[in-house]
Amino acid sequence: MDPAALEDELTCAECLQVYQDPVILPCQHSFCLKCIKRVWAHTAGPGRFECPQCRRKFNSRPSLERNFTLCNIVEKYNHSQPPVGHVACDYCDSNPNPAVKTCLKCEISLCSPHLKPHLRNKAFSGHTLIEPVSDLTGRQCPDHKEIQKFYCKDDEECVCVSCAIIGKHKSHTLLSLDEAIKVKLEGEIEKLQGVQQNCSNRQRDLERSEAEIKTRVNELKGKLSKSFSKWRRKLGEDEKSTLKLIDEEGLRALSQIRRYSEALNKRMEQITLIDGETQSLVLKDPLSFIQNSKQLLSRVTETQRVTDPDVPALTLNLSNVSQLIQKSLNGWEVYHSDILGIIRKTPLSLDPKTANCNLILSDDLRSVRWTEHEQPQPPHPERFKKYPQVLCSQSFSSGSHSWDVDTDGNNWRIGLVCQSVEREGVKSEFGNNSKSWCLDFYVDSLSAVHNCQFSPLPLIRNPRIQVQLNYEAGTVSFHQVTDSLRQLHTFQTTFTEPVFPAFHCRNKSLKLLNSS
Repeated sequence: MDPAALEDELTCAECLQVYQDPVILPCQHSFCLKCIKRVWAHTAGPGRFECPQCRRKFNSRPSLERNFTLCNIVEKYNHSQPPVGHVACDYCDSNPNPAVKTCLKCEISLCSPHLKPHLRNKAFSGHTLIEPVSDLTGRQCPDHKEIQKFYCKDDEECVCVSCAIIGKHKSHTLLSLDEAIKVKLEGEIEKLQGVQQNCSNRQRDLERSEAEIKTRVNELKGKLSKSFSKWRRKLGEDEKSTLKLIDEEGLRALSQIRRYSEALNKRMEQITLIDGETQSLVLKDPLSFIQNSKQLLSRVTETQRVTDPDVPALTLNLSNVSQLIQKSLNGWEVYHSDILGIIRKTPLSLDPKTANCNLILSDDLRSVRWTEHEQPQPPHPERFKKYPQVLCSQSFSSGSHSWDVDTDGNNWRIGLVCQSVEREGVKSEFGNNSKSWCLDFYVDSLSAVHNCQFSPLPLIRNPRIQVQLNYEAGTVSFHQVTDSLRQLHTFQTTFTEPVFPAFHCRNKSLKLLNSS
């Protein structure tokens, strides 16, 4: 049976789709189970059940028996159809198999069995086979309805054979489609390869940075743990010393109290004894009192002449404790400096996103060299556009810092710039603005330059330079490094924002060394 006719036979009269779970009514008409339920839900009532197709009415709701015969036919039909989205073979008469190739010469799609002649027979050797397509009109020339097999380089469009022989493209430069792909995409592919290489380089940079950061984190944690342990021990020692001083001062004060208390108790005992003796004599006859009172009165007089002990206001004298605590607090300043010093001693590294396209950074981001060929770099607002310049990733907004630079070549500037320095235009060159302080070497001259003001300095050849920064003092100093440091120049200013180590390299290379 013709597949189209079979599909008509398997179509539900309600939804007009191939039956899904078909059921049969007493009138022998079939519908999808969901379709008949939906119809009756909207129209049925007492005595109002009817067949949507023949309009036969039923007094009560008929039982919905599954149409097993129709179910089997539908299942076989569904299995015979190519999967959704696949192209059917044009040679298959019934139950078409999915096509595996489309022949552009024959303009047909072929399943695996029907493709074999194209693969074995030499008569088909010139036929072009592609992945299956259902519609070839998009590949046909709109004028001649032939498959487009050539590319017109002049008009940059695909054309057919007739276009090339008798059409408007007959005098144009024509390429095969394979050649066109190579010519048209070669440049773009090279660019993509450049981008891919750049991504690969950046991935390696990220992996290297990841390893360096992990190493640095472990080093910092080790140093900080050691420092914190040291200061924890010192804090424990300070605690013991302070508590001991407080205990000693408490014992001293309590000892004084006991001494004065004992003196007062002794005097009160003497007075109590004299009073007792006096009371005993009073009870005797007057003659006995007078005869024995002389010695007693002498003791009373002597007791009265003794001065009562002068008891001072007794308090804790914590001056020694205060001095110890102050000494400890002074030590904590050293502790803060120690901890911050560990954290700040991060090795400097060059920042790729700021590097001009004529600069090449080393893998460890510690060296920069100049090249006359621009490197493919992604655009970035922090990248220097006009001059071969690059900044470090690290910035400073406090403290004292220094770093050494090995110089090579006869055209470079090294120094310090503010975060807000311009990134393009004449004013972006280090030294040509108010936000940069540089040492400039050009051919046979050495100068200190700031805000376009040059201060000539004695000439030195391929030196190692040390840059020293004191942020709070507002000084930037340059020294030549030999066996000792030779000061070249010092700028005095006031910093109001973070500053970055900066490098301008127009010839050969510059290399970052140790930093502190």
